[in-house]
Amino acid sequence: MLTRSRRALVAVVVGALAVLLAGCGTGFKAQTNAVYQAGVGTNNRSGDVEVLNALFVKNDDGSATLSAGLVNQVLQSDRLTGVEVSTLAGTPVEVTFDGPVAVPIRRLETLGTKPQAVIAGQELFAGQFLAITFTFANAGDVDLQLPIVSRTPMYASVAQPEATAPATDEADAGVAGEDETADEAADEGH
Repeated sequence: MLTRSRRALVAVVVGALAVLLAGCGTGFKAQTNAVYQAGVGTNNRSGDVEVLNALFVKNDDGSATLSAGLVNQVLQSDRLTGVEVSTLAGTPVEVTFDGPVAVPIRRLETLGTKPQAVIAGQELFAGQFLAITFTFANAGDVDLQLPIVSRTPMYASVAQPEATAPATDEADAGVAGEDETADEAADEGH
């Protein structure tokens, strides 16, 4: 038979074991200590300029707009001076880059609120990953692989390139203007 002090000791030991065993999943490599990336885009926090949640959003015309957050972590302003894109197989992808883009000190600069970097190509599709190189004036190159995502309500604020008027409309307007001028000159001659 256990005495009262031995029962208390057993209760303390059992309680300590329960706490110890329950905490086995919370060591240094537990999921709660891991970085959780909720967004679909790609992050790179290894350089002077961090690239956050970078992805391409597919547009109605078949192109895709780059959306990303840039955070300059050094005490010197920087500029995004170029963007190069290729397929993972190495085939270059056409890029229209409206830059350079200023990246201020310790502030978030968001790409995609205007169509600053737009890619186009016959073989672009949602779900595809592309290789991209961001070139910064001071921070150098940052290489990533980014997904192309479908334009859903979540990405409604990502800019689309403006539709350009077909050249035939302008040409027709110019021809009509010349014909009217010729008609006016003929009327003056009578």
